[in-house]
Amino acid sequence: MRNKTGMAAGIAVALVLALGCRLGLAQIGPRYTVDIMTGKGWQGGSGKAQQGRLELVGKGLTLIRYDGLRILTVGADAEAYSAAAVGDWPQADLLVMSPALTGRYSGLAPLAALHGLNVLLPAPVDGTPVPPGPRFYPMHTWDVLHLRKGKALLRVTAMPGPPGMAQIAGFVLELGAGRTSYRVYISCTPLEDAELEALPARLPGADLALLPVPAEPAPRLLPLQPGHQQRQLAPTVLTRAGYAFTAIRR
Repeated sequence: MRNKTGMAAGIAVALVLALGCRLGLAQIGPRYTVDIMTGKGWQGGSGKAQQGRLELVGKGLTLIRYDGLRILTVGADAEAYSAAAVGDWPQADLLVMSPALTGRYSGLAPLAALHGLNVLLPAPVDGTPVPPGPRFYPMHTWDVLHLRKGKALLRVTAMPGPPGMAQIAGFVLELGAGRTSYRVYISCTPLEDAELEALPARLPGADLALLPVPAEPAPRLLPLQPGHQQRQLAPTVLTRAGYAFTAIRR
């Protein structure tokens, strides 16, 4: 019993560190730090509550916009993930790539033409060759990437799954800095109803979950904060109309 209690306490402490304890992360330090140059007149990071938006911009391709940051997310088996399709992708500062769910996977070759794009993905376990072109940031569980664009900040943490799951379960994207931010969880795997109900407890502090659906062109959205008017409803489909959000003062 003591061992189980100790393990649960350890997991809880780790989650708090990953999602909220800046002092702990400052001591450990991120695995990756990315600084993006900006135009002379662009500032960003005003310190006020910032507006953001998630939009479906392709079959299996989502764009997250916040305070001048542009982040694309795509599943490795999405229809939008192909050498022919990547040329039509919108410009972005970072691509967050999740593993294939249905077995259709073209490796990393489709990204070869995206010179200079920052690509974050779970660390390959099968020796997948890395092509020239993008800047790759392979992530293991609890790895952290800090990205700065002007005064706008993004922190990405690779999250573990439930006990027994060795692979990365998803990524928490914290958009913003100081005490004002918005946290989006990008799941790498589809979740059953019981797993959806457990998400708020497993990811304390996360505001929204972006959930993949095998063989479907659009992910699902699930607000996670207590008291949200949609908190108890089933996940909704992300559309091209998009989903607007506002950073939260913690």
